[in-house]
Amino acid sequence: MIPIRDQIPTRRVPVVTYLLIALNIIVFIFQYLAGPNQEALVYQFALIPANFQNGITITNIMDIFTSMFMHGGWAHLGGNMLYLWIFGDNVEDSMGSVKFLLFYLAGGFIASVTHILSNPGSSVPT
Repeated sequence: MIPIRDQIPTRRVPVVTYLLIALNIIVFIFQYLAGPNQEALVYQFALIPANFQNGITITNIMDIFTSMFMHGGWAHLGGNMLYLWIFGDNVEDSMGSVKFLLFYLAGGFIASVTHILSNPGSSVPT
């Protein structure tokens, strides 16, 4: 069953959650509007593990963070933003805004590093 809301009240406005949702949607719109250049955009900003085989560069590190805001389609974006909308406000309320943002970025970083280590030769953007 897909949740559509929760019943846990929050004490303050989840500003970081709202900003993360907005940023993810804005990045997706830019991806979508790229049209025929979308593939080049994906190869430039998505995480590609094979790019780490020749060493770590600032571009590779940036790709870890830029890829956190990229989505593969409407369903991917919609599902991720639904769960961020439902649960992000409660987590942010519990942790505080700054810790929540660091938690979000750390989670994306750990997921990216796990992908790189588990499939280092992959040349397909994820």
